[in-house]
Amino acid sequence: MTGPLGKKVDAPSSFAPEILFSISRDQQRLKKQLINQNGIDIWNIHELFWVDKKGHAYHDEISIHIPADSPKTVESKSLKLFLNSFIHQRFDNLNDVKNVIKYHLEGLLDAEISLDKIHKKVLTSHHQVITSSELKLLFTENGETKLIGFRGFRSLCPVTSQPDIAEIFIEGNIHDNDLASVSSYLGSFFNRECFHELCVEYIYSDLIKAGFDIKKVEGYFERRGGIAIIPIRYSQ
Repeated sequence: MTGPLGKKVDAPSSFAPEILFSISRDQQRLKKQLINQNGIDIWNIHELFWVDKKGHAYHDEISIHIPADSPKTVESKSLKLFLNSFIHQRFDNLNDVKNVIKYHLEGLLDAEISLDKIHKKVLTSHHQVITSSELKLLFTENGETKLIGFRGFRSLCPVTSQPDIAEIFIEGNIHDNDLASVSSYLGSFFNRECFHELCVEYIYSDLIKAGFDIKKVEGYFERRGGIAIIPIRYSQ
């Protein structure tokens, strides 16, 4: 069975938790030679539309936090269709909506999730990604541990081949002399088919393997269909 991503699927005409589709993390990571890492995937839901039992309509924004060590994650289009089906259900209040989301996602993913406010981008200095086919990272010398942002990151969805745009935030020891190397490495994803979560796991692993002292990597992918996915990976 395959999920709805990349297919034309009619909007549900009733509340549809059965439309949710999971993806095995082990299958995604198979033979990728990634180093062990902790983390979380934050899904910013910008278009949570629901109706209460009096017929009042509400538009809210929340974030869904899925641990990176969960055995499965959720397919993005199936989550969008599931949330869009909430207009066919009636709820007591926003907490009732959140409890329904939590119940169905935890059952799908076999993991405990949490819900919170929208996750916002951090404020820091930025550098531009350099489009490149260069995969080799060059570490030359130690610098200061700080948070650095890289704008202009692009990868391709492995299912639809559509571009995914992001800002990459790296907290670690990267000397100014090595910024061009890191920027070019990030640019090597420009035409590479890779899911959001795997992009960040590759970046974290490759930086560590190259000799950089990295504390955390966050990929703030721009929203699509009202959902922005922000994978975060950090030291064990």
